[in-house]
Amino acid sequence: VVNLGCPKNEVDAEKLAYLLLKDGFELLAEPDTAEIIIVNTCAFIQPAVEEAIDVILSLIEYKKSGNCRILVVSGCLPQRYGTVLLDEIPEIDLLFGADGFALIPAAVKSFSQKRQSLSWINKTCDLDYSKIHPLLQQVSPPRAFSYLKIAEGCDNRCSYCMIPAIKGKQQSIIPATLVSQARKMVADGVKEINVIAQDITAYGRDLIEKPTLCDLLRELTRIPELSRLRLLYAYPNRINDDLIELLATDDRLCSYLDVPIQHISDPVLKMMGRHDQSKDIRATLLQLKEKVPDIFLRSTVMVGFPGETEADFYRLLKFIKEGFFDYLGAFAYWPEEGSPAARLPDQVPDNVKNERLQEVLETQKQLTEKRLKEKIGCRERVLIEGLSSESELLLQGRCDFQAPEIDGLTYITEIEGDLDPGTIVEAEIYDTHEFDLFARVLQT
Repeated sequence: VVNLGCPKNEVDAEKLAYLLLKDGFELLAEPDTAEIIIVNTCAFIQPAVEEAIDVILSLIEYKKSGNCRILVVSGCLPQRYGTVLLDEIPEIDLLFGADGFALIPAAVKSFSQKRQSLSWINKTCDLDYSKIHPLLQQVSPPRAFSYLKIAEGCDNRCSYCMIPAIKGKQQSIIPATLVSQARKMVADGVKEINVIAQDITAYGRDLIEKPTLCDLLRELTRIPELSRLRLLYAYPNRINDDLIELLATDDRLCSYLDVPIQHISDPVLKMMGRHDQSKDIRATLLQLKEKVPDIFLRSTVMVGFPGETEADFYRLLKFIKEGFFDYLGAFAYWPEEGSPAARLPDQVPDNVKNERLQEVLETQKQLTEKRLKEKIGCRERVLIEGLSSESELLLQGRCDFQAPEIDGLTYITEIEGDLDPGTIVEAEIYDTHEFDLFARVLQT
């Protein structure tokens, strides 16, 4: 199984792996010996589409010269482009849309007998994730952290985004199912669960009993042996007093929140179809910093949106310089085919977008490095993930203000004894390098 895209796709790939193992298939780490190759794709922006197609084309070589007999493509790419993929890339044998991967094991067995290309793509406006929601995840190889996806789809309808068109309306997973899935992760050795969805703060609004995100978090923090719970992708205008109080008082919740604001200029926010205003974003961030003084905030911004003036951009840059965010992802706007924003006038030239992007990234880099240097001399609890990919003489882990795969790492030096993945140690930070920290263990 080859997975592309974000952690939400990673959850789907792990659920698919669980199904395949349950149905008697053997999972292989490399494609060169595999008889069946499944590519789980991302396609919400054009660079992701191009990456997915490049990967598929590279894997076709294993049908020509390797053991591969069946090539399966699933996820957002088939959901967005449909059966035209079979016409353009005839080497693909089976196609499955965003809500169809639970059908893959049976379809692969059937295809082995009939040898006829088929597709299962739901093109209605209401995708059906009901067969996917209850599935467990195969966290393989066993690791210290995992992701818990609490909803599919999105109702926000931002003008630049294709997620609602590809993934459909929001469909929250009932709390009992999520708690069961989380218990299974913890039983498998997971110490940190990262709660994800397109918008976690909208959780439960579509369910009959209307459970809230805070209701779910209270259930999850009752799980014994779960050390950390991290929240990613919280829509600013739905961050309420209850959530802030939980972050301030529950030791299981990381003092960390991912709050993608996208912009701070009200005219740009309005054109983006966002439901926030700059004064409300500022008030929310100030409240978070006041009530949770040690919190690390991550955000995402977009530069070069159609109609973004120089004044709009410098308003955003000035806001970033105020230092609300400890980590920041920044992107240049891409006119995504089929999105309302792609039809807007006053498209910003690419060279201007790239200049603005570099200015934002350099500004935030200095802020993040300064914030991390303030951690030198501090004692932090570090979740060990295993040997460093840089050197076998180092262990790598993360403090609770470092989200997996997007923030930096904490490298443990002066190793004495065995520290297995999942072990949490008390360590002193003694140095930094860009976004990474270096620490020595004080106590296990």
